[in-house]
Parts: sequence; C-alpha cells; structure tokens
Amino acid sequence: MRLPNLLALAAFALAGALGATAAQASAANFTVNFAVKNNDASVPMIRSTVPLPTGVTGLIDPAAAILAGGTDPATGNAVYSAPLPTLVSPRQVQLAYAKASDGSASCTFTIKVSRDGNVLPYLLHFASDNARCLVPADQRTSDGQFTAQTSILDWASI
Repeated sequence: MRLPNLLALAAFALAGALGATAAQASAANFTVNFAVKNNDASVPMIRSTVPLPTGVTGLIDPAAAILAGGTDPATGNAVYSAPLPTLVSPRQVQLAYAKASDGSASCTFTIKVSRDGNVLPYLLHFASDNARCLVPADQRTSDGQFTAQTSILDWASI
C-alpha cells in the first residue's frame, strides 16, 4: 500500500474512533426537558434557588418575576443533564419557587433520575414538598433521554 493511501486510511480510522468516542460521551448523560409554570391566577412567582444547580440550564438567569400563567423559561424548555445514574447512585436536583413579592408560598420541586432492573431502566420522578404545587407522572426510558416532551411543574400560591 502506498504511503498516501496508508495515511488516508489512518486518518479515516482515527476520525471514526474520535466520532464514536464523542457519541459515547454524549450518550453517557441523561437529559430531562422541563419548565416551571406559574399556575397562580394573579401572583407573580420567582425562582428562589440561586445560583442554578449544576446540570440545570435554560432557566431565566438571573431569576426574575414570572407573571401569572407564565413559565420559566419564558419560551421552550430548560434542561437538567448529568451523568447517567447507576443502580446505587440516583441523580437529583431541587428548585424552589415562591411569591416574587415576599418569598412566601414556597414550593421545592425535586427532579430525580434513577436506574433499576426494569426493562426500561431509567426512571424520571418529580416531587413537590407542597400539595398545591403539582408535578407530572413518572416516566421511563431505555436510554435516560426524557426529551420527547417538556415536563411541566406547576407552582401556585394557594
């Protein structure tokens, strides 16, 4: 084999290996698309978790008042992404929202991704520390990608 052909073959093999490595690295993370909706009829809300937790991107930053019916972020969705959980190490993040005027009526939302022995091993679970703040039902995937829809967390002051 001639040297130019050999170099071209080596370059092609290296590019393929680097591409596979990049794809594997991105596949080693889970992704959750979500937004927080102000479901209150008249009271603005604000995120009281400052700064944004590690792995959370896309929320209004710095935190600002969100009018009734509005969402954080204002359009699209935010993302929570981190390394895939193991059987013994779930990943979770907490976000607190409250009345923008005085910080009362707080709700803390938990977004948790865990792994178990199910045929769809990655479980997305939402929780709220207050019954007036609603969360979506659990979801499962085979790969930890919870991006088919945006999960909406509902904050309300009463």
